[in-house]
Amino acid sequence: MSFFRKIGIQIQSFKFFIRNKLHDRQRKNFLAHDEKLVQKLSANKRIPSWQQFKYISEYLNKTERVLVRILTGVVIVSVACLLINIYWTHSAVLPKAGGTYTEGLVGAPRFINPLFSSSSDVDLDLSALIYSGLLKYTNAGLVKDLASDYQISSDQKIYTFQLRQNVKWHDAENFTANDVIFTFNRINDQKSKTPLYFTFRGVSVEKVDDFTVRFILAEPFAPFLESLTVGILPEHIWNNIQPENMTMAEYNLKPVGTGAYKFKSLIKNKNGNIKSFNLARNDAYYETPGYIDELTFKFNQTFEQAVEALNNKSVEGISYLPKEIRGRIINNRNLNFNLLQLPQYTAAFFNYRNNPVLKDVAIRKLLSHGVNKEKIVNEILNAEAKIIDSPVLEGSLGFTQDFTKFPFNPEYAKAELEKAGWVLSDYKKTTKVAEGSEATTTEEYPYQVRKKKDNYLEFNLTTVNQPENVAIAKELQKDWQQIGAKINLVVVDTNKIQDTLKNRDYEILLYGQILGFDPDPYPFWHSNQESYPGLNLTSLNNPTIDTLLDDARKTADEGKRAAKYSEFQKLLAESAPAIFLFNPTYTYPQNKKIKGFNTERLILPANRFNQITSWYIKTQRDWQK
Repeated sequence: MSFFRKIGIQIQSFKFFIRNKLHDRQRKNFLAHDEKLVQKLSANKRIPSWQQFKYISEYLNKTERVLVRILTGVVIVSVACLLINIYWTHSAVLPKAGGTYTEGLVGAPRFINPLFSSSSDVDLDLSALIYSGLLKYTNAGLVKDLASDYQISSDQKIYTFQLRQNVKWHDAENFTANDVIFTFNRINDQKSKTPLYFTFRGVSVEKVDDFTVRFILAEPFAPFLESLTVGILPEHIWNNIQPENMTMAEYNLKPVGTGAYKFKSLIKNKNGNIKSFNLARNDAYYETPGYIDELTFKFNQTFEQAVEALNNKSVEGISYLPKEIRGRIINNRNLNFNLLQLPQYTAAFFNYRNNPVLKDVAIRKLLSHGVNKEKIVNEILNAEAKIIDSPVLEGSLGFTQDFTKFPFNPEYAKAELEKAGWVLSDYKKTTKVAEGSEATTTEEYPYQVRKKKDNYLEFNLTTVNQPENVAIAKELQKDWQQIGAKINLVVVDTNKIQDTLKNRDYEILLYGQILGFDPDPYPFWHSNQESYPGLNLTSLNNPTIDTLLDDARKTADEGKRAAKYSEFQKLLAESAPAIFLFNPTYTYPQNKKIKGFNTERLILPANRFNQITSWYIKTQRDWQK
């Protein structure tokens, strides 16, 4: 072996020796460290430190390490679930600003102006969103809107209103008492030709200061507050337009108001007709602004077209769904059918001046016994109405059930007619076939008709040419036919019904009457309302009823008014001037994406927007306060 090879072997042996020494030293240090770790787990400290935990895997076998990992995962998931549960328990889904809503209307806008909108549902709808009145309707009743407070004098002739001071017009001008004074002065100016002239005739208004106005009435009028829901116009815009030119102003289609939504744009078709109308949220609204960014309205000629637009999703709601075409709706699952109460009733009104047989109150009562109201409501109206026996509706001031009613009892009606001398006979009628001559003809009428002396139990029943009304009229015809009466249907076109009402050209009229928020029956049942434009559609002329209605509208004491209205109902039932049939509901379909709709009762269809600022589309979850 060479010298250098021996030297190499010695060097390798030395390296091996050194390596072993180092390994022994590290092993001793490691064991000493372990011993220290174990010693730290004394009786006084049973929980390992974080430093000790770092070495725990060195003492676990593979199975134990897997188990520890699983348990650790379970703990993490459990803690996460606990935190999520705490969040969901102490948070809520809240409305969030954003989104758009498109609704189909029937008709077209012309006067989006509260002074001229009363004759058009479309104009009323848009005016309700753009303009504000001193007062407004909510589910709670009549509440303050542009008014911050008001007082009524002890003699009930002076109404003093304090106005909000934080209100801006949509063009950023300030709202003041001048706007209120201007609006009501224009209403009282006959040159304006507003339909509201007769509502406020005899009412004067004066400015107290920049945010206080006073209305002065010639005599007490309890329902006056209801009149003050009319929208207020901006003086700084309309003062430059003469009263006689108001209906021609561009602001009727590009309105400036103080309401929750403001005019944004309109689109016309090639014929110049307005195709759609767009409103934007008023972020400067004096109350909490709405959530929905934009509202778009599209216009249709008929409700059938509106339903078609709803089916093809070009709109997300329509203003009203007539019961007779509800079956045409395709996507029921995507819609909410909001059923709203209306202060409206449908009745059969007796005009006994045009038929002497109807002068007999007993005949009118027996005709009432012959009407199956339940069948009308359930089969024709799909149970979307409420049977009534009085023009004062449930929930209204003075409503009572304490009066005489005439339930459906055709057998009783037939028996009483027989007792009164109305006997069944073949129907024969003398008619003139030529001037100066008469001929007796027998119609091919399959039923016998009751007759007393020379009078048949025969009446003309008039109604407007709308599917629902015609169907109800035919049902009344069948009902009265069963007790021996002959009913001739007279169906009048919608554009001619006003002439029929004006001339009181009917014997029995099937028609609906719309009441206000205040249930004042005066316009419908006082004898001085018998002639047009009065709304007493019967021949009722009862001095005692007149006195009750006169006195009721002159007192603000609701208890006294209620008592007088209750007495009125008793007297009206005894006179039986009409058969009160039902109080209808208003069906308002909307896509389910619209949330927050909570209106329950309407005075006018436009009132469905009364709480528009509560509607929302988008949501967010946030901690509960």
